[in-house]
Amino acid sequence: MSVTITAFERKSWYDTFMQRRYNYRRKLPHLQPDNKNFFITFSTSKRWILPNPARDIVMETCLRGDGHRFELHALVVKPDHVHLALTPRWDEHGTFSIPEIMQEIKSVSAHRISKETRYVGRVWQEESFDRALRREEDLLAKIQYMVNNPIRAGLVRSAAEYRWIWIEGSESCRTGGAPVPPSKWAV
Repeated sequence: MSVTITAFERKSWYDTFMQRRYNYRRKLPHLQPDNKNFFITFSTSKRWILPNPARDIVMETCLRGDGHRFELHALVVKPDHVHLALTPRWDEHGTFSIPEIMQEIKSVSAHRISKETRYVGRVWQEESFDRALRREEDLLAKIQYMVNNPIRAGLVRSAAEYRWIWIEGSESCRTGGAPVPPSKWAV
């Protein structure tokens, strides 16, 4: 017995499958390759300077999300933007899209920041910059860039002095007071 799939059914399946991948850029479609590491940067609205408690909240939000929709490799929270290196995970519907991951991080952190710091207004810019990395070496280079970012900005003289850096498997990671998931503790 053969099953005939109509063009409508085929298009419907395709639309459902591709919904995760394409439904977030306002102008151009965005291809998200599976099983790739991503370097992501997102900024505060109007370059608002995050107070220290807000940076702690962002650290904690990202670390708590690790292992759910994404695998976190590195994180740096700067005064007005955040750098992430991560790999999206998947479920029965496919790979989690960068927009799904970013919506969760931004939404949870913005609500907590507004509640705990009494900040009124938009916390994050709507868009974020993301780049799929081609090789493991690219990931290591991006993490090095992230770690050196507070130094280049003149915030500290060494990365060890900066409170809002987290690197997967690093004993000396600083977490801004946020708990480090046990799976990420150095052995």
